[in-house]
Amino acid sequence: MIRPVLRIEDLHKRFGSLDVLRGVSLQASEREVVCILGPSGSGKSTILKCITRLEEPTAGSIFIEDVDITDPAVDINKVRQHVGIVFQQFNLFPHRTAAGNIMLPLTKVQHLDKDTARARALEELQHVGLGDKADAYPGQLSGGQQQRVAIARALAMKPKMMLFDEITSALDPELIKEVLDVMARLASEGMTMIVVTHEMGFAREVADRVVFMDAGVIVEEGVPAEVLSNPRNERTKAFMSKIL
Repeated sequence: MIRPVLRIEDLHKRFGSLDVLRGVSLQASEREVVCILGPSGSGKSTILKCITRLEEPTAGSIFIEDVDITDPAVDINKVRQHVGIVFQQFNLFPHRTAAGNIMLPLTKVQHLDKDTARARALEELQHVGLGDKADAYPGQLSGGQQQRVAIARALAMKPKMMLFDEITSALDPELIKEVLDVMARLASEGMTMIVVTHEMGFAREVADRVVFMDAGVIVEEGVPAEVLSNPRNERTKAFMSKIL
């Protein structure tokens, strides 16, 4: 039996009087790729931030491998080491090389020595197709290359699950493919992934399951062929008709 890596139960998130998440329940099994789709403001990114407790849930539970991370007694910093997250912005330190950016959390958080950290950084740069850019600074890299360094930085922590938050939305069209190719390779290698995206081609080809959100709730979910090509819900149909 394939076990769930992630289980979200009745998740709510409120900012003042605004209900951003209204009772979301979702799970992802080991090696599964789940793509979350929906209009801006539907709560997609907030789910990812709640999974890492970058945003504190208002109510509900989030389990990562049966550990309730909403429990106040949980060491959230320890949990975060097992969950990689990549955002729209690359968040690289401009004064550090590609390898240096990857090494930083390895030495500061995992307390690896510099030689071990650099070896792992080089390994992950090779993994994302940037083996020759280890000593390049962010300003010497394209947006797509910087985003791949950010992915390598997350992978170097050896996470059990990767979260991607619209990571191609800030890139020029010709740079998007190189990033999506890396994500597709990770999926083929068995990485559990939750992907917030507007890239319908990626969702169709790579996702095991597609979730469509609107106004803080999951409206529809299923295999990509059903949700993207033959949605049942009227809100999903309206959304898909505009972007496909």
